[in-house]
Amino acid sequence: MRNVRQYFMLMFIFFEETYLMKTPNISFQRNVYSSYFSLVVLILTVSCFALPAFAAVEPNPSAAKEELLKRREALEGELQRLNTQLTDIQHQLKTLEKVDEIPDTLTRKTELQQREVQVLQEISVVGSRIHPEPIGITRSTTPRSQMDNQPAKDFRESLESQPGIILRRRNGPRDFSIAIRGFGAKQGFGVRKIKLFEDGFDLTQSDGLSRLDLNDPWFMESTVVERGASSALYGNFALGGMVDFRTRKGRDINGVETFTSVGSYGYQKYATAIGKEYDSLDAAVFVSHERGDGFQEHSEFDTTTVDANFRFNITDRQSFTLKAANNDLNTLSPQRLTPAQFDAKPKQAGTGAKENDRSRRDRRTIIGGRYTNQITPDTELSLTSVYDNKDINQLFGIRLEQIQPNFKNRADVRNVSHIFGRALRSHVGVFFDYLENETTNFRNLPDFKATKMNAINNQRGSIKNIGFRIREEWDLAPQWTIAAGVGYEWSQISIEQTNFNFISGAFASRANVNRNFTNVAPDFSVMFHPAEHSRFWGRVSGGYGIPDFGGLTTTPAGLPGANNALNDERNINLELGGQVRLHPRFAFQLVGFWNFFKDELISQTVVGGTGTFTTNADSSEYRGIEISAEWMPLDGVTITGAYTFVDATFINFTDTILVGGVGTPVNRDGNTVPAVEPHVLNLRTAYEHPSGWGGWAELTWTDDYYVNNANTLRAQSATIANLNVHYASPVDWGWVRLFKAYVQVENLFDQTFMSSAAIVSDSTPDANKQAFLLAQPLSVFGGITLGLF
Repeated sequence: MRNVRQYFMLMFIFFEETYLMKTPNISFQRNVYSSYFSLVVLILTVSCFALPAFAAVEPNPSAAKEELLKRREALEGELQRLNTQLTDIQHQLKTLEKVDEIPDTLTRKTELQQREVQVLQEISVVGSRIHPEPIGITRSTTPRSQMDNQPAKDFRESLESQPGIILRRRNGPRDFSIAIRGFGAKQGFGVRKIKLFEDGFDLTQSDGLSRLDLNDPWFMESTVVERGASSALYGNFALGGMVDFRTRKGRDINGVETFTSVGSYGYQKYATAIGKEYDSLDAAVFVSHERGDGFQEHSEFDTTTVDANFRFNITDRQSFTLKAANNDLNTLSPQRLTPAQFDAKPKQAGTGAKENDRSRRDRRTIIGGRYTNQITPDTELSLTSVYDNKDINQLFGIRLEQIQPNFKNRADVRNVSHIFGRALRSHVGVFFDYLENETTNFRNLPDFKATKMNAINNQRGSIKNIGFRIREEWDLAPQWTIAAGVGYEWSQISIEQTNFNFISGAFASRANVNRNFTNVAPDFSVMFHPAEHSRFWGRVSGGYGIPDFGGLTTTPAGLPGANNALNDERNINLELGGQVRLHPRFAFQLVGFWNFFKDELISQTVVGGTGTFTTNADSSEYRGIEISAEWMPLDGVTITGAYTFVDATFINFTDTILVGGVGTPVNRDGNTVPAVEPHVLNLRTAYEHPSGWGGWAELTWTDDYYVNNANTLRAQSATIANLNVHYASPVDWGWVRLFKAYVQVENLFDQTFMSSAAIVSDSTPDANKQAFLLAQPLSVFGGITLGLF
């Protein structure tokens, strides 16, 4: 215990020297409050070890494990008993349904129905039977074991171990784009073409943008990824699929947990989770604060996140879930580098970054509620509403001030019935969402102070989406299930934009946009499941996405103006997949896919402009394979691998570039679609010892890829190695019941490479294309988690 106390004393001195005394001069308004918050969390963590009672009892991992195994065995026996009761009751109910409804029979039937509800409440079978995961879809889940005992900086730590998924660094500590099967990460910031959810609440705004700033990996119990076009299930922008972040419940926390993590480049993170389950309430509240100096010049950051979830059981059949989340972000943002700049000094801030004080000061707030009523044992009604507000102030080449309140509502009815004795699961849903947008862009004076000059343009607008979805899943035979669904959506975009002279600020022009879009997406799949852990499926599905405000109001020169020629994008996804457990210790998944895009939206940065220009590629195709495997050769040893191959090609695409300031068409047929890695491989070997010690070694190889439509400029390939050693065990140290600690080394061989590349218009020569951001160099992190009370 003496060594532990010395460790925490050193950590406190480190915190005082590096944070309280040497906080970078970023002019963040909330910096002092963040310091107080971090200090309180750290003092709480350190003070726990000051109690002499903690050293009274030494942990006994073997005894704790034996006790947990006994409890699991007892619970499994109880679950089996309850399942037997449920089967017997349901059989008697079916028998009584065939008998004339005489008074005695009605009484007996009512009694059985009451008993059925009681049993179902105990083992939660009704909810899973009515609302299972959709079948015939390529799905992977990242459990908490792959997110725990790590820095929890971002979702790259866990998601990139899954096939088909790539994350790229953007503008902030957690601002990453997500690509699934090659699409979703072509823009310079945020997440597009993929729907994001947290605990089933929609996080994608009505214009298609979502950002990972709001989601803290340390809060999560698991992350579910569904790959392939899914607009019939999730509506607008689900062209690549869906990601659902699922936070820990109060029963999983069962008290208080604190997390402290420090690392290279001034990185510090402090987080607390408070959770408990009661008779009719499960409550979980998370708070985290994160800061760092950044590994690239002009990239200091400071972010605080709060996430609260309350799940109420109103009655045996009714429940209500309340969710509230907020993220405050203050970060400096380096400029992307040209090839020569990257080769000369990859850690530099980039041209104009300091002069323009490139930065983001953003706030995102989510408040949502979901009411669920199990009307009958076979029918469930769900009503969901979300208020989602984005308030951003960003300084780049221009100053952007924007507020976007978003209201999202949906109603879903799910039912389980039978046709010819086979289960039929039905889902009907309707939805409506509305987003208001008010944006003003100002000229940013490059005086190192970001002095606000005259307005460049002012934009007011709205987006309305309304639609419905229908889905049926029928167990055609004991081992065969078919599913068919359709989604319909009507969208309206209205924009009134006033443009001003860039220098004088005098009125210049108006660019009004009023567009309506109608989209229909099919979804059909067949699944064969010969054994419990084996399934084979084929799927045909559709996706669609409408243009955003910026795409409709930016010209090919990157200047304000109407772009009314822009169409919505659509795709059809074909896939065949299989997932088998060939041996109790070996599992394997193989999926082949072919996506056909129509009018794919391609965004390109225009150097010298004030925005990003978007155009349609008439026809493009993405085809490839996904392979994943898990092997446990020895007790405690797990070897996993994930490989993705994507071949993305423009079939019919006339690009537009500026020649002498005039838009000129250029044929790109047969070119490779940029910002798509052809090959990605992830290998990991992990070991967990019964004593609580564990560790893993990971190797990730990413192939090089093009960053322009002309296919003349590439981002380089990279091979990255990471190492982790950790310890986790229940303890009996007074107030402390759980202790975890980790040390992690990232980019072990300190390879210099590009973490991301934005697509840059070929109006700019390759030598002048500002496309690249530096990836994280060699870094070391360490931290502890304490479970209290």
